[in-house]
Amino acid sequence: MNSRQLIKQVDITRIKDNKEILMKDDIIDEDILEIFINKKKAFQMVFSMTHPKALAVGFLFTQGIIYEKTDIKTIKFLKEKNQCHVRLSSLAQDRLDKFKKEHQIKGSSGGTLLQNPTDLFASAHKDHFSITCGQVLDLIQLHWDHSELFQKTGALHSAGLCTPSTILSYYEDIGRHNALDKLAGDILLNEIDTQDKIATVSCRMSLEIIGKIVKTGIPIVISNAAPTLSAIKLADKAGLTIVGFARNNRFNIYTHEKRIKSSVNR
Repeated sequence: MNSRQLIKQVDITRIKDNKEILMKDDIIDEDILEIFINKKKAFQMVFSMTHPKALAVGFLFTQGIIYEKTDIKTIKFLKEKNQCHVRLSSLAQDRLDKFKKEHQIKGSSGGTLLQNPTDLFASAHKDHFSITCGQVLDLIQLHWDHSELFQKTGALHSAGLCTPSTILSYYEDIGRHNALDKLAGDILLNEIDTQDKIATVSCRMSLEIIGKIVKTGIPIVISNAAPTLSAIKLADKAGLTIVGFARNNRFNIYTHEKRIKSSVNR
């Protein structure tokens, strides 16, 4: 579905200066995506109706059910039913069975919290990769320049995959976890090398959000919002640079600050 088709206009009453104004307002739509794995319904989630394949694959990846593209035998989206049908390898099916049997701590997205993702993914980060302070501010501005649906509705989160100078891909969704999963799915399906890439996100950086970024191997994340303490601890252990409160001409660096180059002596 074209992203602009997600917006519907409704009649509203706006109060301004104690006066009523009858007008139209842009409202984002949403629906339920059902994920079938090897012909059985496994998951369902509320989402903004774009990039369902990337969302399904990214969710399976960030939950540790699939590790790489070869774990997916086939994937098909049935638009009329809002169903994504995925056929997995036998190894990935075993991981799904284990995932469903084991006791898991649920996160706010309904998925599981990543208990110890650093063992597999911390080594992917390039310590020598860095960007400048100016590039941090330029990238967060580019991120907001891309947020057409948010600017129209104020109801979406977003995630971008960037080089130091441009945005390569950009996803919006009503759910911040969904936006990250769409990005992760894009990375896996297109086998993108993330070791010299940056993630830009619109949301606060919780343990779940940082856990998803760690899984992708991206070494730097930039947000206009704050991280949580648990997220900072995970990022520090995993080798991820967190930049928060990036707006106007300032930002905070919470972990692995050597990746952000400036003229300031540290």
